[in-house]
Amino acid sequence: MDPSLALFVSIFLILLLIRLRINVSVAIFIGALILGILTISLNTFERMFLAITSYQTIRLLIIVISAFTLGFSMQELGLLKRLSATISGIVGKLSLVILPAIVGFLPMPGGALISAIMLTDLVRRYEVKSEEATFVNYWFRHLWVPIWPLYPSFIIGAMVVEVSYLKIMAACYPVTVGMILAGIVFLRNYSCSTARLSGSKVKIIKNLILSLYPLMIVVVFAIILKIDLVITLPFAVFMLYLHKRPNTAKLKKILKKTLDPKIVILIFAVMFYKDLIEYTNSAQIFFNHLKELKFPTPIAAFLLTFVVGFAVGIEISYSAIALPLLTAFTGIGSEFVPKNLMLVFGAGLLGVMMSPLHLCLILTSEYYSADLSKVYRYLIPAGIILISVVWITYLIC
Repeated sequence: MDPSLALFVSIFLILLLIRLRINVSVAIFIGALILGILTISLNTFERMFLAITSYQTIRLLIIVISAFTLGFSMQELGLLKRLSATISGIVGKLSLVILPAIVGFLPMPGGALISAIMLTDLVRRYEVKSEEATFVNYWFRHLWVPIWPLYPSFIIGAMVVEVSYLKIMAACYPVTVGMILAGIVFLRNYSCSTARLSGSKVKIIKNLILSLYPLMIVVVFAIILKIDLVITLPFAVFMLYLHKRPNTAKLKKILKKTLDPKIVILIFAVMFYKDLIEYTNSAQIFFNHLKELKFPTPIAAFLLTFVVGFAVGIEISYSAIALPLLTAFTGIGSEFVPKNLMLVFGAGLLGVMMSPLHLCLILTSEYYSADLSKVYRYLIPAGIILISVVWITYLIC
């Protein structure tokens, strides 16, 4: 079967299985198998073994489990409760937006779960519906993806088009503006009107430091010292435990939440699917079909990047898979065209944000016990606003 058609069959099957309330991990795994069998037949199982045992997959697994451990540990040991109380005491319900945005500066797979945990008490206090809480946490967690140099998608994008980080930021900031505008439109009654937090400014600063120091460790090690998250996250957990000295009961409770077999299967399934899309060249073939159908290049580039982002559900997908196919459109080095890269990044991020395979969306919706179909009542209009901003910017620049 034509690989691009097989890709669409697999996407449709995954969406159907999710609609039938099949576990997302199982749905993605089945979709990946279908894509493989329709394209490379029995070689699918060899690719599956190579994908799930690869360094990238093992690294991702370690980072995700470490991130979960850090998030749940900060919750169980009282740090997130202190941070939520401090921020909400200063800005009230607006903290439901600010906290995910703060965590968004720490690019890590499934990082939205950390902010989701942080918001738990606030969601209850302000009686926010689970679907709305899922949307707010998920959306504002990803504001900085197009412009923050720590995100792998950003780093790879800069490498592919061979320009500086500053040029990437200058090109792609309209995407973040679109994200912010789309989020603000759907915020109702998120005001700063609240009683001020009691205590001096020194006490407030102390509370913030004592609440955020594990994340500060991650920032210092990952951003300033450029140490891999595989090392940084476990070290942050170690320092937290060294400080708080959790008892055996606490540790068992944390590990029970962290070591979820469904998460392990999900990571294997997503990486297996990503590997097959690359190996079968289905994205390239899809783009070639669009050009054969006389699609204008900007629309073809937009559709290709959106489909790749939607199919894989990982930010790195559109810069690692689609962008290298589009260098004639985006330009390289001295011939770099900022607005074209902005369109590609906007399309890719839209696809990822709309994807039911996106780890952050899955984890947040499961954590809040939200109906995913109802979450899309927020996501789809927000996505329309986002891409409207991107296209308007593209057309007037």
